Amino acid sequence: MRAYIAVAGALLLAACYHGPSVYTFDPVHRPTGVDADLRLEKTRVSGELLEVQDSALVVLTDSKRVVSVPLRGIRAGKFDKLGTLIVEGLDTRSAVVKLRPFSRFPAGLTPELRARLLAVYGQTEAQVVR
Repeated sequence: MRAYIAVAGALLLAACYHGPSVYTFDPVHRPTGVDADLRLEKTRVSGELLEVQDSALVVLTDSKRVVSVPLRGIRAGKFDKLGTLIVEGLDTRSAVVKLRPFSRFPAGLTPELRARLLAVYGQTEAQVVR
């Protein structure tokens, strides 16, 4: 009988949620994406994750520039409260799936919305960072 109680207790504990709390996670409280810190070969990109594409991440940098960072060029990608999800040499498909809901535009940017967003920051297209 004690064994059953111990197993039930262990299963109950394992079922508990571990991760960012809705009370302390900024994207839950305001219409922004998660903060990203991307390490590339020669540079680093930090800022808000705007959009997750199949082959690139679109980020509003801390210096208020909209940039597109190809996934294949990212050596390490760390995201606020989510941890390091992109590591050089590993498949990025699972990271893309995990990150998409935490971007400002999880459904993606329409061409009209992209043009309006870029215009706000004085750009006609996103700068590609390699």
